[in-house]
Amino acid sequence: MAEQISLEELRAKKPVHIPVRRGHVDSLRFWMVPVNRDIMNADADWLIDEELSCDNLCIHELFLPFILRYHKGRFKWKNEINLISFKGARAMSADVRRFCDLLQNDYSNPELDELKKHCTLDLLVTRSEYQERYMDLSNDEKAAAVQANIGVVIRFYTEIADWLDEMLK
Repeated sequence: MAEQISLEELRAKKPVHIPVRRGHVDSLRFWMVPVNRDIMNADADWLIDEELSCDNLCIHELFLPFILRYHKGRFKWKNEINLISFKGARAMSADVRRFCDLLQNDYSNPELDELKKHCTLDLLVTRSEYQERYMDLSNDEKAAAVQANIGVVIRFYTEIADWLDEMLK
């Protein structure tokens, strides 16, 4: 079994960070915000400070499978509102945490196969590090490098799950 690594140790170990920021950040093109029906029927613009802003590419590659699992209906893009119930958001957070545990402690678990297809080195290391160390590796060597750098993904997921849990309180 892999040694448990705290979020703080992951932050100290890897300088690469998939962009996730509290509040509205225009340059991060995917925004999540907690609302209820009363807010939806009023003006939700004042919630901009409550948003979680994420890198759009990383959301597509890493988090969209979770969103689609808990979003009822067709997910809309281009600044459209998509709603997930509080029950669905709680289940999503628990699922994200379960996958983090699997990534850290049972990396060969078949449940991770689909998710690992989207964990590419270019998301996990700097551009210069990729060009210097990883560009010419075989597919098997790149897969091993992804596993060695999976803490970046765990940190990304943990930040989203923490925000979801905080929002649900």
